Amino acid sequence: MSELPAPEVALPAGAAVRFEDGALRLALSTDIYSIGAILRSCYWLTDRCYVHLAPRSEGQVEVTLLAKSGEGDETSSIGWELLNSLVDNQLRISIQQETSAVREMIVAQAFSDVDVIDDRGRPVRPGSEPDVDQRAITNWRPVP
Repeated sequence: MSELPAPEVALPAGAAVRFEDGALRLALSTDIYSIGAILRSCYWLTDRCYVHLAPRSEGQVEVTLLAKSGEGDETSSIGWELLNSLVDNQLRISIQQETSAVREMIVAQAFSDVDVIDDRGRPVRPGSEPDVDQRAITNWRPVP
């Protein structure tokens, strides 16, 4: 496998800055990545590097990384991992937000004493019996 270029060389100007001690600073847009995605991604790197977060400007966060080994090449590799992890975590957060209503309904149904929805997905009023489609019970359909 070929060696990855340093982030400060490969990324757009100002997106990554290398310091003399080998630390790498990445500027991240909060229009693209939520603070939650940034925190999750940084957390999973703390076993191998030191992480510092700071506000940069409106809509920007600075993440400074320094490999615990002190090697600049390892910091570069961790920087690339952070960028990939950000995409993964942001997608997970987006999916979680999109499916939250369904997940909450499933949990409510699982832990309730009464049905919240009937077997066809229709809401059931508290204290009432779910409607039963008698024809669906007695009319069998052939399986293709």
